[in-house]
Amino acid sequence: MKNTLSSLLKDIKEKGNYRRIRYVRPVSGATIIHNGKEYLNLCSNSYLSLHFHPAIREAAIAAVEAYGTGTCSSRSVSGSIDLYKGLEQSIARYKGYKRGLIFPTGYMANIGIISTIPGKGDVIFSDELNHSSLIDAMRLSHAKKIIFRHRDPDDLERKLKKYSSPGGNLFVITESIFSMDGDVAPLREIEGLKRKYGFYTIVDDAHGTAVFGRQGSGVEEFCGLKGKADIHMATFGKALGSIGAFVLSDAVVIEYLVNRARTFMYTTALPPAALGAAQGALGLVANDLSYKDQLWRNIDYMRSRLTRAGFDLKDSVGPIIPIVVGKDSDAVKMQSMIMKDGFFLQAIRPPTVPSGTSRLRLTVVRDFTQEQMDGAIYAIVAAGKKMKLI
Repeated sequence: MKNTLSSLLKDIKEKGNYRRIRYVRPVSGATIIHNGKEYLNLCSNSYLSLHFHPAIREAAIAAVEAYGTGTCSSRSVSGSIDLYKGLEQSIARYKGYKRGLIFPTGYMANIGIISTIPGKGDVIFSDELNHSSLIDAMRLSHAKKIIFRHRDPDDLERKLKKYSSPGGNLFVITESIFSMDGDVAPLREIEGLKRKYGFYTIVDDAHGTAVFGRQGSGVEEFCGLKGKADIHMATFGKALGSIGAFVLSDAVVIEYLVNRARTFMYTTALPPAALGAAQGALGLVANDLSYKDQLWRNIDYMRSRLTRAGFDLKDSVGPIIPIVVGKDSDAVKMQSMIMKDGFFLQAIRPPTVPSGTSRLRLTVVRDFTQEQMDGAIYAIVAAGKKMKLI
C-alpha cells in the first residue's frame, strides 16, 4: 500500500498539484500569522468577518459557560441541547422556510439529503460544476444521475425531456453561488422549468447566505425566490462565522431526514460554542444590514480595480473572485509571488477545479481596509503582469 501511495504522491508533485497544510493563527477579522509573519488573508470565507467579532465571541463563551464544551452524543440520543431548537427556528424564519434541521457540516448535510431522499427509480439532474459534497452525495444515491452544462437551463430542459421517466421523482440540484467560480445559478429559469416539468429543487446556498439579497438572506431572495426551493441547504461556517450547516424544507422532509439521514443520526452533535456563535451572528445580520453593505462596498472596490487592470473575472459576482491562470504549476508560482508581498491565498487546482483551469480564488471580506485592498491589488497586478495574464 505505502509503495503505491508514494508513487501516486510523486506523480501529484510532478504535476504541480501537491498540497501542504499551512498552519495559521488569526489575529483579526482580516489578518493571520503564518510562520511568524503577518498576512492579509485573501482566501477566507468569513465574508462578514464575524468569526472575530467581539459579540459573536462572547455568544460562544456564554454558551460554553451555560452548556459546557461538548454535547458528547449524537442528536438522535442526547446531543440535541435546546440551543438547537431556537437556532433551527431562527434560521428557517430568516430564510423563509417552515422547518430547519442542523447538521455538523455542509458536506454532511448534502450527503444526508441526497443519499437519503432521491432513491431508486428517481432521476437527479446536476450542474456540471456542483461542489464535491454534492457529487459525492449523488454517488451514494440509488437514483439515476444526469449532468447538465454549467448554468445552462436550455441544456437542462433538453436533458429533462430525454431522461424523465414516468413513476419516478425528478430532482434538480445546483449551488446558488458556485464556490470556485463565484457565478450565480439561473434560479429563475430553473423555477420556470420546475413549473413545466414538476421536478423538485435542491439548492446549496452556502456562499450566498448573509451576503446576497436586500435583507441578506441569500441568493433565493436576490432572485425573488425566497423560500421557494423544495430543499435548501446552507451553512453557518462562512459569512456567519461559526461552523455547522442547516437543511430547510417542510415538516415531512425534515422529519424523514431525522429518521433516515445517516449523517444526522450517527455523528456527534455540534458543541454549544458553535451554536451560540451561530445564533449570535444570525441575530446580528438579521437586524443590521450595515455588515452586508460594508462588504459590498469592499467587493465593488476590489472588483472595479482588478477589472480596470485587465483581469478577466469571468461571470463572477460577489466576494468570490477567480483569477484563472491555467497550468497547475503557474497557479502555484503566482500564489508564491503574492505571498512574498504579505498576502495569503491558495492556488486552486484539480480535482477541485477542471484540468487546465487552475486559479487563484480571492475572497473579499468586510474587515478589509482601503489601504489593505490597495496593497493586495498592487501585488496581484504585479504578479499578473509577470505571468502575462494582463
